[in-house]
Amino acid sequence: MPVALRRLCCLIFGLVPVLFVTAPTLVCGQTDKPTATGQDNDSQLQAEILKLNQATTEELQKAKLRQLRKDKEKAKALVAAAVKMLGSDSGSKLNYNAITILGRTAQFVKNYDAAERFYERQIELAQKVRKSADSIIDAYENLILLYFEMKRYDQVIGTCERFLDLKGPEELERVKPFVIEQLVQAKAKKGDFQEAMRITQGLLQLSENSWYFLRLKGYVEREAEKYKDAIKTFQEVLEKLEEDENLKPEIREREIDRTRYILSALYIDINDIDQAAKQLEILVKKNPTNATYKNDLGYIWADNDRNLDEAEKLIREALELDRKEKEKLKEKGEIDEVRENAAYLDSMGWVLFKKKRYKEALEYLKKAAMDEEEGQHLEIWDHLADCYMALGMVKEAVQTWEKGLKLEDLSKRDSERRRKISEKLKKARQALGEPVKKKID
Repeated sequence: MPVALRRLCCLIFGLVPVLFVTAPTLVCGQTDKPTATGQDNDSQLQAEILKLNQATTEELQKAKLRQLRKDKEKAKALVAAAVKMLGSDSGSKLNYNAITILGRTAQFVKNYDAAERFYERQIELAQKVRKSADSIIDAYENLILLYFEMKRYDQVIGTCERFLDLKGPEELERVKPFVIEQLVQAKAKKGDFQEAMRITQGLLQLSENSWYFLRLKGYVEREAEKYKDAIKTFQEVLEKLEEDENLKPEIREREIDRTRYILSALYIDINDIDQAAKQLEILVKKNPTNATYKNDLGYIWADNDRNLDEAEKLIREALELDRKEKEKLKEKGEIDEVRENAAYLDSMGWVLFKKKRYKEALEYLKKAAMDEEEGQHLEIWDHLADCYMALGMVKEAVQTWEKGLKLEDLSKRDSERRRKISEKLKKARQALGEPVKKKID
């Protein structure tokens, strides 16, 4: 199975994360008459860009990407120089390998316009030069995932439709159902639930009501906030998986775990904490070295003032498991530094807050919020502000809430949290004697 197809198959309930976490947007300017030093630098950058042509294997490309990740400013400069090359005669010197690396690097530095150009060029090269099914699939997948990251769902749909119109080898035809799946996800994300469900029902009929596309039905139901329907659907998915003897045991168990994890989130959506915890307890018992399951169970208990000692124990174990795993990845050269998970730090801070150990909690919550890549979540900043308030640091709480409200919503629950923060912020400002703002941005 091609690498791209394996990645496509994972796009069930959420999106496959891109290779890099995101970084600040690229802003670059050019002088009309660059100095000799500037000209030398441009030449050096162009030489480095052309060397990317030689990354002919997936492993070499990953190595180049890891190297670029180490120096974000240089990565930005490289992308800017490559964009200039693409718009000149030199652009023809960039082959499929270089364009692929440049597209992912541009996405890494959040230069989305550049990433879009590179991925469109990747598609062109895949179709006209390489004429390889795997290359075409990879190129389209990169562009689709970019549009998902940008939340440009109309462009996701359009790109999926372009792929579905392709005529080619059997490998392309085999991938098309999974591309239709992404199209359905995009339609659901933009609120076109009726059309998304119509297409999903068609996939279910073609696949004889398989658990795979039944799970897509559950995805659409959850996006439509039909949580009880989604729970019923995922329970059916679980039953089908447990009865499926054609799947390899390791694949079946992995998919069962994934389905239970989704169910736990759905039970949270309807505020059924007992059932959410039950699913996670099963997962923790079955996967004692999985940091995510331990963290999530600990957090659910802490957030609902239950089993606080056990919750703290689970979250500490999650932090330790995550650290050990990252140390292994660093030894293999797959990551550059061992950095604590912001979500787990937030969980640790929150359980300590619930135990009224505010000073200890503050250190964890500050570390979580200061993570520029993973800590920019409204929930984390709300927890930090609550801790400041508990310590009597009202001014700091106000500043934290104000900054938190500027962050992008990452889940549907964030809108309700935003409303509650606005109420808390109003009271905190009154405590400081500040005039209450009529509208909070």
